[in-house]
Amino acid sequence: MSTTANSKLLLVEGKTGEVVFEASWTAKLNATCNDPQDRSRPFVSLDLSLQPIKHQANGGDPHGGRIAVGPVAEGDDENQVVITTPYGETLTATSHSLGSVEALDFLRQLLKHAQSSRRAHLAKLIIPTTPGYIARSNIVQLRLKDSEFVELVSTFATPRQHFAGGKVAIEGANDCCGWLSHLLRRSAAGVLLRDRDDKGAKINLHQASAALEAQLDDRLSFPWLTSTLHPRRTLAIIEAGRVHPRYGGTGPSVYGAAKALGIDIIAMDNSGHWMEDIEFSEWRMAFVPLALHDPPRDDFTERIVETVRSCRIRIDGLMTLCESYMGPVARACEQLGLPTQSPIPYLTATDKYRTSIFEGHQAHLASDSDEAVTIATKVDLPYPLIIKPCNGWSSEGVSLVHHKSEIRAAVESIDTTRHGNAFVMEPYCAGPEVDVNLVLLNGELLFFEVCDDMPKTAEDGEGDTAGNVSGAQGGSSLSTFIEMCSVFPSALPRREIEILRDSFHASLLRLGFDTGMFHLEGRVQDSTVGYAFGQGDGVVDLRPKAETLQQPTKAWLIEINPRPPGMKGSLIIESTWGVDYWATTLLTALRDDERLRALSQPFASGPQYTSAMVFIPTEYNAEVCEGIFDSDDIVEELFSRRPDLARHVSRSGCLVHRGQKIPHPQRDGYNSFLAWFNVFSRKSRAETLRLATEVRREVRYTFK
Repeated sequence: MSTTANSKLLLVEGKTGEVVFEASWTAKLNATCNDPQDRSRPFVSLDLSLQPIKHQANGGDPHGGRIAVGPVAEGDDENQVVITTPYGETLTATSHSLGSVEALDFLRQLLKHAQSSRRAHLAKLIIPTTPGYIARSNIVQLRLKDSEFVELVSTFATPRQHFAGGKVAIEGANDCCGWLSHLLRRSAAGVLLRDRDDKGAKINLHQASAALEAQLDDRLSFPWLTSTLHPRRTLAIIEAGRVHPRYGGTGPSVYGAAKALGIDIIAMDNSGHWMEDIEFSEWRMAFVPLALHDPPRDDFTERIVETVRSCRIRIDGLMTLCESYMGPVARACEQLGLPTQSPIPYLTATDKYRTSIFEGHQAHLASDSDEAVTIATKVDLPYPLIIKPCNGWSSEGVSLVHHKSEIRAAVESIDTTRHGNAFVMEPYCAGPEVDVNLVLLNGELLFFEVCDDMPKTAEDGEGDTAGNVSGAQGGSSLSTFIEMCSVFPSALPRREIEILRDSFHASLLRLGFDTGMFHLEGRVQDSTVGYAFGQGDGVVDLRPKAETLQQPTKAWLIEINPRPPGMKGSLIIESTWGVDYWATTLLTALRDDERLRALSQPFASGPQYTSAMVFIPTEYNAEVCEGIFDSDDIVEELFSRRPDLARHVSRSGCLVHRGQKIPHPQRDGYNSFLAWFNVFSRKSRAETLRLATEVRREVRYTFK
């Protein structure tokens, strides 16, 4: 369809009616498939091209530089958007005529981008053709995260919105004010394409449109419009979030997913919790006080049941992300008749000793150093050993023990006030460490992915490795199992990934889990690869071993977490694969199986790039420092100094602030992070690892 110079979008000053910018527009349908019955590709895209008009309004415009606009609210001086046609039609766009405030804002932004650059701009409208209810309102925005062709995505859809679908016809669109409004009302989202690349070079918009169209096929060709509208449901979350969002908590991800899914949230936690603040009232329907203790007290299940029954709000499901609460919450669900897994599997999954025994490892349970030494005296233990608390997290209290003489120090490093007295002694598997995430529905594996956990500082020089393979800075005092870097997807041989998938899936089913999102940690025993420095590039990565294996390769399960990865770990999977684990967890708690199945589908072609989550752990000289953080935001500082690195970071966060006292990992037994960076490369895994190493090396901070 050719551009008609007199079919215009005008940016008009709301108070005076002065036309401050105008551009011709044209619509073009991208429709290799425009079939309303095709649920596998339930949409078409439409290109909306904007071409600035060189001669502005006061240089010969028929409106004489001014145009009548609708009434403007008192105090509102926002520019108005006016649509005109060659036939003298004029329509002031409103949120009502376009279907949403977001659609109106999208048109404003499109015009403002063209106004500021005085260049042609291109946008795409994503229009559902299959009738149904949107599974998640911001699904287009989520699936286009980090597309190299996208400047911004605006979500027009509301949670659970119904789209009538049907074929899209644009004949006459350029000649009718109302037709553009019609197209926007039918759209679930608008996408503004970039017109410049990272280096400032001009992008060919025609080529970019074709490339983005291929990405849309790859990322949105799944049934994100469901046939059924379930009643709006309310979910109670027990323990509303241990870490405040200001300091890196997962609240924005959890409650943001709930909002996009149209799930109402009841937050249950101790009185005075941050979620009770009015600042977070949009995240919840209500805050209900519930006294929480970790470990939970014997009456916890009964108090949950009593609290739910006393609520004047219908509650359709319960959920918790705290492992020690999962068993009691499951028992409460059984008593209340709410969806749940059996409480029995949680007894094993949330106890490191029981998990080790369940997997057939030579594990021993102890509660003090004397008992541990006695076990080591009586039993021929296979050194090196791992000693860790049964109720542990953040790799706190985990020690690698090479000899009986090291046992007491390892046991005494466990903070029993945080993790209790019980700990497990088990063999250390020296194979590559992995995180394995699985989404199940009635036993069926819906989604599965593996990432490589790079070696920890406690493993430098262990096994087949030599030197500083953990990536810690030279002279580092750390010798812990705290995470340093996780790389997505795994570079393990395909056969070893299949072994992990089949073994860990079978373990979950054997334990009694059949539905939900599960974050498992493990290793590959007798792997054909190991970590080593590359010749020439100095990059540490998985590389084939020289020797021939004498034993068959096996999966070695370390722990089972019936929840998404900790901290911000789910965000990198969301951008790399297109699957949001928080959404799958919320839907599991309500047994919304149709949406759980739909939203567990990754990009059709696999991960969009290789990514690495770089952790900056707390480290300072405890002999000369109090542990007072004495820097500003270290992420902002790095990006201002190294914008070249910032271009390769998808998401990031500084988790501390100046003046904050931070415990020391060895002295105080607390493992914590100062910052995190999700680094990516579309070029290669080697470049991702090089960039990750450089990000770690370039971070600057001080303690006093």
